[in-house]
Amino acid sequence: MPKPNYFSAHLTILRIFGLWSYDDSESRSSSSPKSFLYSVYQATLLFTFAYLFTVLEIIELRFSWAKFDDFISNVCYAIVHTMACLKISLILARASDIRKIINSFENGPFQIRPGEKTDEEYRLVSQRVRRTEKLLKIYFTIGTSVVINGLLCPLYVSSDSTSHETRVKNFTTEPDRGLISGDDNEIVSRKLPYMSYFPFDVGVTPYYELAYVYQGISLMTLSPIIVTTDVLYGSILLHIATQLGILARTLISVRSIGANRLLRYDLYKSHGNGWKFDDGEIFSRKRLDVEIYRLLKNCVAHHRAIISLAENMEEIFSTLVLLQFLSNLVIMCFPLFQITSLFIFCNCGDEVTQQSLLVADAACFCDWYEFSSAKMRRALLSIVQRSQRPLRLTVAKFATLSRETYLKVVQGSASYFMFLRKMHRANDDDEQ
Repeated sequence: MPKPNYFSAHLTILRIFGLWSYDDSESRSSSSPKSFLYSVYQATLLFTFAYLFTVLEIIELRFSWAKFDDFISNVCYAIVHTMACLKISLILARASDIRKIINSFENGPFQIRPGEKTDEEYRLVSQRVRRTEKLLKIYFTIGTSVVINGLLCPLYVSSDSTSHETRVKNFTTEPDRGLISGDDNEIVSRKLPYMSYFPFDVGVTPYYELAYVYQGISLMTLSPIIVTTDVLYGSILLHIATQLGILARTLISVRSIGANRLLRYDLYKSHGNGWKFDDGEIFSRKRLDVEIYRLLKNCVAHHRAIISLAENMEEIFSTLVLLQFLSNLVIMCFPLFQITSLFIFCNCGDEVTQQSLLVADAACFCDWYEFSSAKMRRALLSIVQRSQRPLRLTVAKFATLSRETYLKVVQGSASYFMFLRKMHRANDDDEQ
C-alpha cells in the first residue's frame, strides 16, 4: 500500500506564497543557492504585500473615522488582514515545531499504527486525506471568489458613477477617496477595491493604476494564506481524530488481531502450505497472551503520542485561535472565508473530542475478561482511565473548541451587530 501524502496540497500553496521554506537538510546540500533565493523571495513577498499592506490599511482608519460606514468596513478588513499577518508570523516563528507535527504523520509514530496495517485502517487514512484536500479546494475557491469580486467591484461600479454636476476647474480631493475630474463639468469616481492609505494622490493616472495593482497582488497573496493556514490547522485536527478512531478499532478487536498475527506468523514459518485456522484458541494461551500484551503496550504508546500531539497543537495555536474568536465578534457578518475558517476550527475540535470518547468505549468492549495476566489488565486500565477525560482543545484555556462555542460567538456577533446598527441609525437621525 502506498504511503498517504497527508498535506502535500497545503504545503504546496504555502510554499508558493512564501510560508514553507526548504528545510535544513536541503539548505546544507547543493541546493543552498535555491534556498537563499527562496528566502529573498519570501522576505520580499511577505513584507511588501502582507505586512506593509496591512499597515497602510490601519493608517487609513485615522482618515475614515468621520464616516461611520467607511470606518466599520475598514476595521473589518484591517482585522482580517492583521489576523493573516499574525498567522504568517506564527508559521515563520514555529516552522520547526509545525514541521515536526506534520512529519509525525508521514514518518513518525503515527506511520506505524498499533495492530495490523489493515486495508480498513488504510482506507480511513486515505479517506481523511481526500476529505482535507476537498476542504482546501472548497474554501480556497470561496476565498478567491470573495477577493476577485472585491477587486472587480470598483470597475463595474465606477462605470455608472459619472456625475455631471458643475464643478470648479482644477478640482482636487482627498487621495484616499479616488475622485478625479474628467473636464470642467464631469466628475468621475474611481474608487480602489479596498480602503488603504497612500502617500500620493491615487485619483490621477498612473498612481491609481499602480495602487490598484498593488492592492490586487496583496489581496491575492493574503487570501490563500488565510485559507490554507486555517484549513491546515483543521486538517491536522481531523487526522488526530482519525488516529483516535484507529486506536479504538484496534482496542475493540485486540484479541482477534493477536490471533491473526500469530496465524500469519505460523503460515510464514510453514512456507505457506495453505494451513487455515478458524479458531484463535488453537494457539497456546501463553503465546496469545504475550501477543495481546504487546499490542496493548503499542496502544498505550499510541494513545500517549496522540495526547502529546494534541497538547503540542494547543500550545502552538491556542493563542491564535483565541484571537480568531475575538476578531470574529467584530467581522462575523463580513468576509465569508473568515466565517468558515472559524467553523473549521470548532467542527474539527468537536470531532477530536468525540473520537477520544470512543477510545474508552472500545477498551470496555475488547473482551478484557478473557485476559489472564494482571499486567495486560493494567495496560488496558491506563487507557480507560485517561480516556475518561475527553481530549478537548481549547481557545487559550478560555473556552472549549466546539460547535457550542461557535454558536456563542455567532450570538455575540449578532448582539454587537444590532448595537452598531442602532448607533448608525442614531447618527443618521442626528444628521437629519
